[in-house]
Amino acid sequence: MFYVGALMLVGVLCDTGLPAPQGAAQAPKVSQPSPSELSRRGLAERVNPSIVSVTTYIKVPDGVAYDGRWAVADESPISGYAREVVATGMVIDSAGTVICTRKPLLLEGGTFADKYDIETSSGSRYEVEVLGTEPTIDLAVLRVIASDGQALSDLVPATIGSVDRLQVGDDLFAVADPFGAARTFAPGIVMALPQVSCYQADLTGSFIHGSMSVCAGAAGGALVNRDGHVVGMIVPPPAADPLARPAPESFATYGMQIQTAVAVGEALKKKRSDVSPFLGFSVLSLPELKAMMRDDAKYDGIAKPPYGLYINDVFSPSPAVDAGVQVGDFVMEVNGTRIGGVPDFQQCLYYFAGTRVPVRIFRDGRELTPMIAIEARPAAANRM
Repeated sequence: MFYVGALMLVGVLCDTGLPAPQGAAQAPKVSQPSPSELSRRGLAERVNPSIVSVTTYIKVPDGVAYDGRWAVADESPISGYAREVVATGMVIDSAGTVICTRKPLLLEGGTFADKYDIETSSGSRYEVEVLGTEPTIDLAVLRVIASDGQALSDLVPATIGSVDRLQVGDDLFAVADPFGAARTFAPGIVMALPQVSCYQADLTGSFIHGSMSVCAGAAGGALVNRDGHVVGMIVPPPAADPLARPAPESFATYGMQIQTAVAVGEALKKKRSDVSPFLGFSVLSLPELKAMMRDDAKYDGIAKPPYGLYINDVFSPSPAVDAGVQVGDFVMEVNGTRIGGVPDFQQCLYYFAGTRVPVRIFRDGRELTPMIAIEARPAAANRM
């Protein structure tokens, strides 16, 4: 009876919150997630279904030894093929369009592979084909090829946002699906905003800069704001060599503006191009021009057309120089297509690539319409 009573007494002491005897084991206290943690978890759950892994495969020749391979970890889902590169992509529509970076799709020597596939967050795999690529901005557009009995229900389009409302210091999240991890989710802030929308003369200046660090396989993933809207596509640090695969930087992550990726991607779907088109000039929207001048009176004093983009730089030699285009001109139309914003200009380059087209120019209150050839971009124009 003494021992039973003593045990009951200890139980009562513990239940009333008094300290247990010295040396007694205590259960660890489990803390509840904070509101900010719950918010980040919810954000990841919303964005993850739109993020896919993109795998490039190489054919394994008959007779090649498989010594030194793990039976499961190194197994390829495609018989006769081995994984070469695994990167990230994102679904942008319900028809199975995926955008990603171009460089992971290339084999040694710059050739494209025979086979690619994607894997969704639920584990479904789909074969994909390359519709078009853009070497200068490292962009590729893929289309899902559904096999018999395979539905596209696992493909959840990303919610596309806008860079316009971003501010330095805002929350920014990098979401990706590199090889070796189910998903990666890296929080950070906006370090620097794009200075321009047009990438023709200043590629780095057209990027979002985030404070987080990501692995190489995160390229093609999404930069999202606190609402889960995609504002950028993760790209490697810029390099003048279109075939180079630079390692990620430890201090920053770069993002192509999502408006650029979507607009150029739409043109690539229709044109199925693998060449960077080139007129030889870069442009600014009127708000970008006003912000860059930092002088409202000077800006108001410039003669401006009712619509169009300001030409802020011209490359020499180029078709534009041959046609007499100058810094300070405004481009209003390309081959009859009205240029209301930078995406309009970028798309026109692809739609009319390889042709000679009329370009409507506004200069000092008068209009000119020179014929200009849209050519392939020369390597010398690649200024990072």
